[in-house]
Amino acid sequence: MSFAGAVWLAVQENLYRGTSGGPARRSSGSSSSSSDGLGEESRGCLNSLDDHFLSQCFHLSRQCLAFLLDFIKSRLRQGGSGAASTEAMTLATLYFCAHGFLPRKITDLLGLERSSANEAVSIISTVLADMAPSFITFPVGYNDRMGVAQGFKNMSGIPHVVGVLGCLHIKVTPPPAEESLFLNTLGYHSVMVQMISDADGNLLSVERCCPGGALEQAVWERSSICQEFSSFQHGQTWVVGGRGLPPGRHVLTPVERSQIKSSAARRFNAAHSQVLTSTQNVFGSLKTRFQCLRDLGVVQAGALEPVARIITACCVLHNIAKKFSVPLPREPVLEPVHPAQEAGGEGEEDPFQYMEKTKEDMIEMCFGNAGDEVEQEKDRHKQNGALS
Repeated sequence: MSFAGAVWLAVQENLYRGTSGGPARRSSGSSSSSSDGLGEESRGCLNSLDDHFLSQCFHLSRQCLAFLLDFIKSRLRQGGSGAASTEAMTLATLYFCAHGFLPRKITDLLGLERSSANEAVSIISTVLADMAPSFITFPVGYNDRMGVAQGFKNMSGIPHVVGVLGCLHIKVTPPPAEESLFLNTLGYHSVMVQMISDADGNLLSVERCCPGGALEQAVWERSSICQEFSSFQHGQTWVVGGRGLPPGRHVLTPVERSQIKSSAARRFNAAHSQVLTSTQNVFGSLKTRFQCLRDLGVVQAGALEPVARIITACCVLHNIAKKFSVPLPREPVLEPVHPAQEAGGEGEEDPFQYMEKTKEDMIEMCFGNAGDEVEQEKDRHKQNGALS
């Protein structure tokens, strides 16, 4: 769930203690010579720019940027002179994430040597990616899981859903010898990253990226979050997934068209589609705020780590921006749905097949006769409104 920036900032005080080696960050009224070194002088360039310019350049608010600068500085523990400032390196990286390129006018404005700009992006994106365990977290406690599940229940009527599963595809130029590995089902070359988000669009899980031609089922089954579900670390809960994923293994997929034999199944599929569409919104928001994710350029053979680092960094920034309620720079465009790949494993014994029966029982309970009564009640309200 999203919180106002100031409230969420207070929650992160323990993170400051863990990374700065000193006391929590002081309030804005404290002396700038505090022992943790996170005073106003560390944000000289930021303070000289107006809010509109900051929003246009970095697609983030001043408060969000100030938080990031302080947090990253505490991670780097940079103190001496001679190296490029943390502030300049961080703002250069955030500009690159927001626009996908880094022009000379920005590096000059930040006082950053052009020759060191690429190294700055590499260093800061690594710091941001390493922050993922603090800012991209899956609900582990019962109350946390039920809080997330309530959001999906309110959205769709489907119970016990703790996330919506999808794979984000990002265009790349692959190595010539590996083009077929990166060719996705929409016909362009990409890397793909499996993600899980909640009903508010916060990212709960981000896996390592792989070539865009990989099977979603294989990516899911190799993921650490799948192993957690298989060992019931997240209880009897579901993640909502598309048709390219195997049903019955903690993944709630739509009822196959050939198997739809009741109004309950049709209503469930409509609710499932509503939840699944939310991941298109999340992916669209990511590519709107962080335009570097529209095309990450050339990928070197056997070296996905640099692009994986940028993607994870943007995911961390996405969650932080949501916590600070930073609006998108423009209306997002829904990410197109990739056609389902044919899942393998037919004829294999599935130890989680019993969950398909659980799914059928849930559909009948939540979308069966009770669903008919809800529809009838809606019709009565409409009729009463028309008569009045």
